[in-house]
Amino acid sequence: MILKTIYRLCGILIFIGFFSISNAQPTIELTTVNNFYSFTTLSISDSTHKTTKLDGLKYTSLKIEVQKPYENPILITSKNTNGSLNNLSTYFSENADEGFDGTFSCPLQIFDTPQTELNINWGNYKGFVKIELFNAPPISIATQSKLNKAGSRCDKPEMISYNVWREFLPNPKPPREATDVEHLVVHHSAGSNTDTNYINIVRNIYLFHTQSNGWDDIGYNFLVAPNGVIFNGRDPQGVADDDNILGAHFCGKNQNTMGVCMLGDFMKVRPTKKAIFSLKYLLAWKLKKDGINAFGQTKHPQNTGNLLNNLCGHRDGCSTDCPGDSLYALLPLIKAEAARIADSCGLIIANISFLKNKRVTIFPNPSKGAITISYDNLITTPIIMIYGLAGNLVYETSYTPNKPFEIPLSSGLYYFKILDNKSILFQGILKIER
Repeated sequence: MILKTIYRLCGILIFIGFFSISNAQPTIELTTVNNFYSFTTLSISDSTHKTTKLDGLKYTSLKIEVQKPYENPILITSKNTNGSLNNLSTYFSENADEGFDGTFSCPLQIFDTPQTELNINWGNYKGFVKIELFNAPPISIATQSKLNKAGSRCDKPEMISYNVWREFLPNPKPPREATDVEHLVVHHSAGSNTDTNYINIVRNIYLFHTQSNGWDDIGYNFLVAPNGVIFNGRDPQGVADDDNILGAHFCGKNQNTMGVCMLGDFMKVRPTKKAIFSLKYLLAWKLKKDGINAFGQTKHPQNTGNLLNNLCGHRDGCSTDCPGDSLYALLPLIKAEAARIADSCGLIIANISFLKNKRVTIFPNPSKGAITISYDNLITTPIIMIYGLAGNLVYETSYTPNKPFEIPLSSGLYYFKILDNKSILFQGILKIER
């Protein structure tokens, strides 16, 4: 999502009845930081400030922050360069998460064409407000040619480079920090599900992250558009591969993570089939590249944190609705399919857990049904628990170490844990081929 969990329950910008710009109060001056970012802060205190007008502008996205929750509609009118008006309404729910600076805000509102005026009717709201405007100059590139293409189904998917989509925008700031990825984190941008100018969306997210949040680059490692096109996110600047660059997307605990943002709002709407297709192949490529067990868990932060699923949603790390209810409900199936693809590409699990420092061997794997599990040291009450790819327990049994025993399951890919006195000794993936 667009990083800050303040977006939760802020309300969705929707079309409302016509609101005339001509009725606005005198123009408010903006503080112009550069050609890409302007802002103003106001104190809405009485009826003379109920309407704010800004004109002589050129902006492609808008963000409003308020000092306190306010659930009555705030009316927004912007003007396109062709003179037509966009009439919008939003509110700032008391159920929204508080931002890092103590304010409440709604999702970044991105326009597919530049806007030249802004008029806001604050209604009965009183208090501090901040208006931020971002201007991403339009560029035109053919995104469809990049869709779902790679030299092989097991290769890194083709994507649009930051050098392409970032054209005419400020460069990201060095330095870069590399990180060993253990967790693949899925987000949503909480933006429009109808806007198809995906280049413009990514460019405005970049400006929001770098100009408003003050980050050195866009927060995500990758972004996936509804048409299936993948965008490179963070520029590695020669430090490491782009998938191993420390991002800014996971609850202030970004070490050992890779962030993937799905463009759109997926609280109630499912992502498109094309977007899910691209997401699962991107995740599969990373699973295979780094030998990550999609069904495993690893402590996050390392050593001191709690166990976190290796493939997870943003909400698994902190209080947020990201990546939306609909997308989050799909994650078990996406995880299973990504693991299947990675396995078919020759995945070798690198981060198997040995929580008691015992060496465990399971063979053969793949198996026709009978397996043998051996150890360096004797354990007392071994149990194997086997899960389907959707995460459901499908079989559990005790067994005798170093002797073959039958797994009565059909052909397929399974995730398993081996336990001794309820301590996990070993976890991995078992493939049965009957």
